[in-house]
Amino acid sequence: MVIATIQAEDHSQQSGTQQETTTDTGGGKNVGYIDAGDWLSYAGTPVNIPSSGSYLIEYRVASQNGGGSLTFEEAGGAPVHGTIAIPATGGWQTWTTIQHTVNLSAGSHQFGIKANAGGWNLNWIRINKTH
Repeated sequence: MVIATIQAEDHSQQSGTQQETTTDTGGGKNVGYIDAGDWLSYAGTPVNIPSSGSYLIEYRVASQNGGGSLTFEEAGGAPVHGTIAIPATGGWQTWTTIQHTVNLSAGSHQFGIKANAGGWNLNWIRINKTH
């Protein structure tokens, strides 16, 4: 069950990134020019997590060469919910969906993304309740 889909460009604050037009399904913008140490805050888009437990977090990413890594966290950096590597997709607008499972507590969350290693673009983040 999808709890929320956050468009990458809908950040309330960011450091080091730029928006660009995406060729991904649905069009619109994506966030690119991501380097190590860059971050995106979605504090202005709180997500209500209905119950404590496991959630599948999906990311729509593109990366020419791979080697990227991101941390899914609360805006401001803590607590950290999980980290995932970003594979090579073959192009800056060649999109794939990657995912990992994290534990989240019930209640309102203001999520953030931190780039541990750059070289990737982000189109959206989707939060799903696992069964």
